[in-house]
Amino acid sequence: MRYAITFSDGNRYALTAPTLVGRNPQPAAHEHDTNLIVLNDPLRTVSKTHMLVGVDAAGPYVVDRRSTNGTVVTLPDGQQIICGPEQKVRFTVGSTIMCGAITAKVDLQY
Repeated sequence: MRYAITFSDGNRYALTAPTLVGRNPQPAAHEHDTNLIVLNDPLRTVSKTHMLVGVDAAGPYVVDRRSTNGTVVTLPDGQQIICGPEQKVRFTVGSTIMCGAITAKVDLQY
């Protein structure tokens, strides 16, 4: 399966590699081949490097990168998971990821 995320600003991205998301995301020295998504957040609720989103053999996941305002995953059944710093949290199609005041919906890439 190939996953995509659509942010509240309407921009849609395929999850083809580990992807850092933030106002000015910067990969760590060991993070080669990492995609970057820059979010326009005039209210500055999104950290510079807010979260990492990726897909591995077990499916899609998000990791909060010690953001100031946190990352919350809402699963399709309404269950909310508050992501701990550097904790890998799994999600499914139909989930919503909130980073600061910006949301992203998860679906399949067509």
